[in-house]
Amino acid sequence: MNTSIRFCMLVFVVAMLNTIAMNPVKVVGTNKASADPLNPLDDHLPAGEVTDARATKTYDSIKSTLAKNYAKSLLAVAGSYDSWHRYNKAPYISEHHGGRLVNDYANAAARNYGSLENGDQLPTGSVVAMDSFRIIPSCLPLSITADAVDPGPLFVMEKMDPGFNEKTGDWRFTMIMPDGTIRGKTNGIGHEQVQFCANCHQEVSKKQDWLFFLPKEYRLLAEN
Repeated sequence: MNTSIRFCMLVFVVAMLNTIAMNPVKVVGTNKASADPLNPLDDHLPAGEVTDARATKTYDSIKSTLAKNYAKSLLAVAGSYDSWHRYNKAPYISEHHGGRLVNDYANAAARNYGSLENGDQLPTGSVVAMDSFRIIPSCLPLSITADAVDPGPLFVMEKMDPGFNEKTGDWRFTMIMPDGTIRGKTNGIGHEQVQFCANCHQEVSKKQDWLFFLPKEYRLLAEN
């Protein structure tokens, strides 16, 4: 190859590299596009899109293990939440919780949890708990390997006595990791680790008592 041809090829390569540098290719993905760098719950791991049936089957297979591991925290809520009424028909994706599949439970005191759209306020002693997990798709055919199941934290909101913490609507937020470690608790150890949770819920109208609504297609009201 003569010198002039080599020089032309070099110029072409340099031009292409400059073009790429000036106009970087954007990698677009379902989860990457919605990743929130300010959300400590969003670790940017890929999550597979699954049917309700598959999400339910997976959850049924790990539910007892999740509860057992959360209970290692020795918090009473962690050891009993899975016996409460569940307010969703199937696990659903919560972008506020890192795009994980979640399930909502509430104790007897919070029986009106499903009707806050009417302006109800939950009484002191109400507890809402949300466990979580994620299904991470395998890059190989399922005939070779299975998708991975990634357990997530247990998120707990407890309605405390008036004056507990005005900045959290008198709710105590607690995050329990999949191994039973307490990541943070409002007015307690690791308080700053759950401040993001309080800030997020503060965006909800006080008429909804700081609580988000479940997607309508997943709602399951409590029995009277």
